[in-house]
Amino acid sequence: MKRWRWRGNVALLGVTLAFFLFPLLPNDDVINSDWPAFATGAQLIVHDPSHLYDFTAQRQVELQVTGGRVLVTLGIKGILPFLAPAWVALLAVPFAVLGPNIGGRLWVLFGLGCLAAGLYLATRPRPPTVILPAFASVPTALFMLNAQLDGIVALGVGVSIALWPRRYLAGLALGLTLVKPQLMLPLGVAVLLTREWKVLAGWATAGALLLVTTVALSPRWVFEWLSQSRSTVQTGAREVDLPHLAVFLPDSLQGVGLAILTLAAVGLVTWLAWRVRGHAGRAQGAFFVEKMRPAIAILLAGGVLAAPHALPADLVLVAVGLAIWDRSGWVEWLALSIGALLAALSPAPYPTLIGLVLMLGLTFRISFGRRSELAPASSR
Repeated sequence: MKRWRWRGNVALLGVTLAFFLFPLLPNDDVINSDWPAFATGAQLIVHDPSHLYDFTAQRQVELQVTGGRVLVTLGIKGILPFLAPAWVALLAVPFAVLGPNIGGRLWVLFGLGCLAAGLYLATRPRPPTVILPAFASVPTALFMLNAQLDGIVALGVGVSIALWPRRYLAGLALGLTLVKPQLMLPLGVAVLLTREWKVLAGWATAGALLLVTTVALSPRWVFEWLSQSRSTVQTGAREVDLPHLAVFLPDSLQGVGLAILTLAAVGLVTWLAWRVRGHAGRAQGAFFVEKMRPAIAILLAGGVLAAPHALPADLVLVAVGLAIWDRSGWVEWLALSIGALLAALSPAPYPTLIGLVLMLGLTFRISFGRRSELAPASSR
């Protein structure tokens, strides 16, 4: 009876979300979200894959998507360019076929569904209600309004945690995180340091499958993507990551500074996660996951801190990390929502400073919290 009641509540929640959100998202001014960029990538990878990262070709297609409307902001020449990996364009194809409005709304609902599923899988066997603070936080609203990809990343993490006893399958699930690989740097280093070779093999297999699929359409896309992705590092951008501080260096030193700051951030996050990893060793199943919750939370939150490119909407992964941690209280959730709101509304460079204070505070809080707080509930 309880199972059917729980399923009924979930179904009711889904219907309610669809009824209220579907007419509203994305908003009428479609260019205010990232959906036009994804729709542009989807059209180009189907009709002209050799020019997927050509800004001239993107401009022509995106103007069709937006009905001639342009977005005037820093360095994007009237459009929001498609700079994601090519497999993101493939993922967006079935949504783009439905047009900019219906397709965009379904894209947002798809992302929200992925986020909810990822949170549920990552927090089991706790009750489903524990995901509500994360799902109702300001970062989730920013992620939704920007039609971002972080929900797919959260789903990959959640499935990987659920499949952890089967290490190779857990690694395959992490392939979903490659829609935003820049947010996974500390997690990748942690997998290497802990010598989880089966996880790494599964992750690499997923990456190779994605790479082969897209390279078959355009062999040059990898180099073009790497070249164009550097344009995301700009002085006036609302970045919340530590490496963004490199923009304040002289032009000749920015590339080196970006690399050094990224390595420093990855090292700090990895160390903070390492010191709370517990004594799980190579244990299996639920015991391993429970012992590793603080470390996983730090790696997710720190992934945003250490990313070469991260915006306020990416703070939704910090919310996922807090949900996984299972020791977050109203103070942490309130700090996250206030920090995300301030970062989204403040002009540069304040979002970077706010993001650094927020994520350093939360990661240090998790790492240096009292041992009684860090112990899993099952051991109390």
